[in-house]
Amino acid sequence: MLVLLSGVLFALVPLAERDNRAYAAAPDCPVGARSDTCRAAVVATVADKKTDFGGKTHKYFLTLRYMDRPEGAEHRVRMADSGEQVYDSVRRGDRVTGIYWNGELRAIRFGSLTQETYRSPVHDGRLPGAFAVAALASGLGLLSYWWWLRYRPTPEGATQPWEPIAGLVAGLALALGGFPLVLMGSDDGDGGTNLKLMAWGTVPILLLFVLYSWWPVRRGVSKVAGVAPPGGSA
Repeated sequence: MLVLLSGVLFALVPLAERDNRAYAAAPDCPVGARSDTCRAAVVATVADKKTDFGGKTHKYFLTLRYMDRPEGAEHRVRMADSGEQVYDSVRRGDRVTGIYWNGELRAIRFGSLTQETYRSPVHDGRLPGAFAVAALASGLGLLSYWWWLRYRPTPEGATQPWEPIAGLVAGLALALGGFPLVLMGSDDGDGGTNLKLMAWGTVPILLLFVLYSWWPVRRGVSKVAGVAPPGGSA
């Protein structure tokens, strides 16, 4: 079931990334023009900045007042937590440039710095990709464990084999490690980069856990063989 669920989630990644790919490919709008098909630059003044503290999560907000709107028209925007920190550099009264695409504020520029807004990466594929990796890895680990117990049962009195434990532990480790790796990826609209990185890291992680599971069992067998009486002795 988990493996099938991961297939559905992986299929959602390209659809979720569609907006970010379109945004990355969109040209800049002509000066003074705004359109959903291009990225418009709108000058604004920083009216306020505030950090909200909620447990381990910090939320960063800028309040912008636009030059081309009536006095008092303000827009409060939450900034992304990564990238070049425009939020750390600006002060009240500073002029910044808001980058709009498809009616949404995607980034803010201040001098040579550019920082994405929180809304910018919301529709990317990191969330379905992270859950897909976790579901696939844990599902394959559980499936390998079930298959081994079903078709390669351990004879009564025999030492527990290391192979099913290695598959199960490696799957759970890949799920626990892959989920945050994909979820905390960059905000550049290319969530597939972290999926590729996770794929490249799978082989060494599997080898590590195979060795980790095989070595204790091997040592246990050697110790038993060392203390067992010779065959046929009274």
